[in-house]
Amino acid sequence: MPQAVFGVTRRQFLRVVGAGAGWLAVRPAFARGVDPHRVALLSDTHIPDTPGTQDHGCSMVERLRTAVKEITGLADKPTAAIFDGDLAWKVGTRLEYATLAKEIEPLVRAGVPLHFGLGNHDTRDAFLAGFQAHAPEMRPVDGKHILIVDTPRADLFILDSLEPSLGAAGKCGKAQTDWLALALDLNEKKPAVLFVHHNPVFAADPKSNGLADTTELWKTIQDRKRVKALVFGHTHTWKVDRKDGIHLINLPAVGYPFKASEVTGWVDAFLGESGMKLAVQAFDRKHPAHGKVTELTWR
Repeated sequence: MPQAVFGVTRRQFLRVVGAGAGWLAVRPAFARGVDPHRVALLSDTHIPDTPGTQDHGCSMVERLRTAVKEITGLADKPTAAIFDGDLAWKVGTRLEYATLAKEIEPLVRAGVPLHFGLGNHDTRDAFLAGFQAHAPEMRPVDGKHILIVDTPRADLFILDSLEPSLGAAGKCGKAQTDWLALALDLNEKKPAVLFVHHNPVFAADPKSNGLADTTELWKTIQDRKRVKALVFGHTHTWKVDRKDGIHLINLPAVGYPFKASEVTGWVDAFLGESGMKLAVQAFDRKHPAHGKVTELTWR
């Protein structure tokens, strides 16, 4: 099996994927006490190598511990927990990932499947070295850590926008968007929710540190009606918007806010037959965003 689908025909690609290639998709086990339609969404954990480290007056490790405790304490566990990039605090050292691995161990013991996206504060090789279970031998796109999580009501596409040459900005790249187009066409009737770390940038802005190839990604997904939402982090801001019928979900940060007024925490997501419900679980229970449910309807 090739490490990338490029250099093969679309028919060959679909035949390989149709055979259930394990490097492309995973299907969480739906055990007792697990809600197959519930997904925990976390972003920008920024975990340091030393637990006591703070940024913006916040202990990132303590905040992650709070989120982990809340998720493991749920009566009906989520079918997956997705960490949408910037897992590490600074540059993605092995020690930072070692700390992360230790702190999320309760989720592993609770049987919650974990899936990770990568952001500009991460280092791909160090992450894969520390999380070998998340380093498949075969990759659909060389040099990218991507995956499809198959749930009953939607396919969750975890993309990789880490591009070290761009500094804080990110990029999916043509190989990844080409792969995405083929993968989306495989099962056109099933809703797809896309995850990428960097925020899309729709207006030209030379100072932007968001997704540099937003235009190319949008051309790929805009007219593919199975794409219902694009989820991202990076800005440490909680916001829900919509463009061309596609919901844009900007996750709050776990680690720390850029502004004191911003909510921090994780998002409890429920996939429905024709939409999704999002409930912010804020660390500050008095924040006006805490517990507020946002209901999205698919296009």
